[in-house]
Amino acid sequence: MENYTLELDPRSGKLLSLYLLTDIKNTIELRKKILSGELKCCILKASMIVDPFQVVVGVNKAVLRQLNNKLITRSLFTEILYCISSSTNISQSLAKFGINDNDKNIIVAIVHSKDENNEFEDNIRPQIDGQLTPISQLKNYSDIELIKKTYKIDKEELKVSSLADSIVSRIGADYQISLK
Repeated sequence: MENYTLELDPRSGKLLSLYLLTDIKNTIELRKKILSGELKCCILKASMIVDPFQVVVGVNKAVLRQLNNKLITRSLFTEILYCISSSTNISQSLAKFGINDNDKNIIVAIVHSKDENNEFEDNIRPQIDGQLTPISQLKNYSDIELIKKTYKIDKEELKVSSLADSIVSRIGADYQISLK
């Protein structure tokens, strides 16, 4: 499976598609295009993601905030990075989860309606100089120690919960607030 697509909260009428790309050679160019709004997607560091569901929960939160006109950041794409982070510091969230000039492995997240599902192939993929990799390979690119440190997850917690479940519980902690 090259990508991962699923329906978000039904009230949004949106889908999320995730793509893992590795060995990226034009990260600096991609970062400039993201910052200028030229690329209509969110690009995340693959090293900070342990499971696609981690992204799904953050994206769903961001989409619901957008739907309710409650964005904390300026755009849906920065809101996604903010929602995936456990920090309330916007700059810190963007720096930790958004790409920097040295990142070689990325996840492209596209929020779309059912009739807009060609955005990746038509507009985004041609601009990325890297290998499309099955999303099932994500764990090979995750920096588990950095993820545990970022989300403040210790050995004791992992005795009773998986890393992915611990992360999702932190991301979803104020999920009910997003629904209001």
